[in-house]
Amino acid sequence: MTDDPDTSLLGRTPGLDEEHFVHDGLITKHPVRAMALAVLRPLPGQLLWDLGTGAGSVAVEWCRTDPSCRAIGVERRADRAANARANASALTLPGQFEVIDADLAEGLPEMPAPDAVFIGGGATRELAEACRQVLAPGGRFVIHGVTIEAESLLAELHAQWGGELMRVGVETADHIGRLHGWKPARTVIGWSWTK
Repeated sequence: MTDDPDTSLLGRTPGLDEEHFVHDGLITKHPVRAMALAVLRPLPGQLLWDLGTGAGSVAVEWCRTDPSCRAIGVERRADRAANARANASALTLPGQFEVIDADLAEGLPEMPAPDAVFIGGGATRELAEACRQVLAPGGRFVIHGVTIEAESLLAELHAQWGGELMRVGVETADHIGRLHGWKPARTVIGWSWTK
């Protein structure tokens, strides 16, 4: 992460480069994160659940859209939860983004009802159903995955509940010796749904 003397100079538009975050390499990449935030549609005063928050990049970007937006991230790995807390401290206002250490396989912890939910990996049918139940009408739900198992789950959710299902591939220019070529990132499967 770079030392940003004034993070307000980064603006509020989602899609901050990964260099601004403390992370272990597993982070929602900035073009995909910007698309997720477009579907999550943060509104002033609203709360996001970022489940399996990792570095907390989606929650951070949610909070940066408006000073009154809040997020709760849930992360089972202590090292990733520490990264999310560091990012919250560096990139959001105090109290905007709370990180809870918990394993979602054991169920959702007690949290205020969300206006939107993001799961960046590790989704299960049980977790999706629990999130679907707590969302109020108009609540937005986005799940991303990169595995074949995630793609199967999201196709099932799409068939059962509707919403939008998409696959996104991003390629960036990279060196091939003296020349340049395209280096693909893992394809992301995304499902979004509004209650």
